[in-house]
Amino acid sequence: MRQTGSQMLSLWALALVWLVWGSPTFCGSTPGPDASAKNACYRKTCGNINYDIREAVCCENRLHSGAGLSCCGGEPFNPAKATCCTERDGHPKPKTALTLGLSQKVSDCCGLNAFNPLNEICCESTVVPKPVPKAECCGKEAIDVDKQMCCGKNRTILTRKSIHHQCCGSQQFNTTSHCCSPINGSLQILEKSNSSGFANKSDPVDVNKQMRCSPSENPTILCCGLKQYNTKTHCCCVMNDTLMIHPWASSCCKNDSGVQKQQPEPQSNCTELQTSLCGSSCYNPNEFRCCERNQTKSKWCCGPDRCDAAPTVYNPHTQVCCDGCVSERKPWMDQCCGETPYGLAERGVLCCNNTLYKDREDGEECSEISVPYNPTKWTTCCSQFHATPGQHCCGTEVYRPHIEMCCDGHRHPKENMQCCGVKAYNISNHQMKCCAGTLYNLTSLGTDIHTARCCGSLLQKAQDVCCSHEDKELLYSAKTRFRCCGHLYYNTSLWSCCADKLSPLHQPGHHQNKMILSLNNLNETDLCKEMLIGTVDSVSLHSIVFRSVLKIHGRTMIPLPSPHILKKPDRCNFPKLIHGKTYFFNEVNVFTDFNHDSILQSFHFITSKCSQVTSC
Repeated sequence: MRQTGSQMLSLWALALVWLVWGSPTFCGSTPGPDASAKNACYRKTCGNINYDIREAVCCENRLHSGAGLSCCGGEPFNPAKATCCTERDGHPKPKTALTLGLSQKVSDCCGLNAFNPLNEICCESTVVPKPVPKAECCGKEAIDVDKQMCCGKNRTILTRKSIHHQCCGSQQFNTTSHCCSPINGSLQILEKSNSSGFANKSDPVDVNKQMRCSPSENPTILCCGLKQYNTKTHCCCVMNDTLMIHPWASSCCKNDSGVQKQQPEPQSNCTELQTSLCGSSCYNPNEFRCCERNQTKSKWCCGPDRCDAAPTVYNPHTQVCCDGCVSERKPWMDQCCGETPYGLAERGVLCCNNTLYKDREDGEECSEISVPYNPTKWTTCCSQFHATPGQHCCGTEVYRPHIEMCCDGHRHPKENMQCCGVKAYNISNHQMKCCAGTLYNLTSLGTDIHTARCCGSLLQKAQDVCCSHEDKELLYSAKTRFRCCGHLYYNTSLWSCCADKLSPLHQPGHHQNKMILSLNNLNETDLCKEMLIGTVDSVSLHSIVFRSVLKIHGRTMIPLPSPHILKKPDRCNFPKLIHGKTYFFNEVNVFTDFNHDSILQSFHFITSKCSQVTSC
């Protein structure tokens, strides 16, 4: 039924009803209690110049202006646009090099060259394209290990004859019918039916497997070829086509990914209840703890121990343990402030950031920089104290909210309607474009306002591709036969994409994966058209159930009955939506707002843009 006049709920009242009624989970993260104190100012000093780290960067004591910059050696760069690679090469000052067009968020370094590990591989400091998703290096070339082998010291590439074939030097052999044996200083392939057979310790050694050796009564002793080794101290691995025993700390005792193999757990003679060891003693972890400093089992341990003179075993009736330190207990002590015990009954004490202050005035609080202050006498703004109590803070300064606006710690005249990061702009000025906190003047950049698009904090160029997923947008240089899968840019000859998930390509063809679009890239005409907003309640192969759905048309919002079901014809060609998150959507596309931190901010952005639109 049509609503007019007094029947129409106001925007904010309806939004509030919707928030309470639907109890939605907002997209984006809320900083913890310490985050505002640590990051409220974002101020640093470069030489003698104070600056905001969001608007500039200091590289080797030189200040460079620009949002989102980092240092690559002594030069500034934007990690969203480029990758910085570092190589020491034995010199005290490392070498650095920039690779443009590849975001540092999805890259690795191969020497001083950056590459995308999704589609490329680094082989002996050379970047080469992957022939298959599961590629490995053979010298400076990449091979398909399911079809090829890399054999011998000279890294000879062989076509694998079967899954049973392995290397023997620079040749391959079938492990089901032959073995590889070191004879007269060289590896030779012998038939298993050969007279030398496998009858005794002189059997030939298969370098790819552990062979039989003399039996041992000790379960920690295993065989490595024809030799025994202790699994507690050593491992058995292949080096130079030969089985060798090495200490656990050696590089040989790592898997193919360079991760240390798991060392076997030590054997113990503990009983069924005493399942753990503390030093050389067994104990029941349900009754005792192991006090690590002196390896003594006790019901009361104070640790981890950070006070050299304090014991780790303590008596809770006469002592108190605070942050690993043992102190004498007083009757009123019921709190810890770092290593210092105290009691709430004490007058004039205040704990700020694990430091106990005494002889303080009543009413004192901890400031954002964790030092005591009296809010009836001072206003503390980040690291600055102002002798004017009860004021509002904007960064390190106080400001007057009736005539000024504060944008992330920077003051601006109030006639500016909208914040974009630390800057302010008039939202009705079409020449200004806000991209995730970075403000662009399209006139000075010579960019057409009708084609200007944001990709995260960057302004997208015509030759670039923007891939997005949830709260992440990344810019890539366009390549033939590459497409987006969420925020990743993949080679369609290697991968297939389904619902923002990549899988190795098993057959010809690929899916055209639809992305979550940015609300900020819609022009006013499209932004002010009818769209929906709701919270994902359930996802199936063919449809999505939303709850707490609002229909938004310009400045008008109307609640819709729950549940609201959105059909999706092909799950692979639809972006992955997260249960409990809130999205803007219509029958064709799903949108998110990369510019704002909350749904209410998104509402304000839409209604400000659509202020001239009249809708019923």
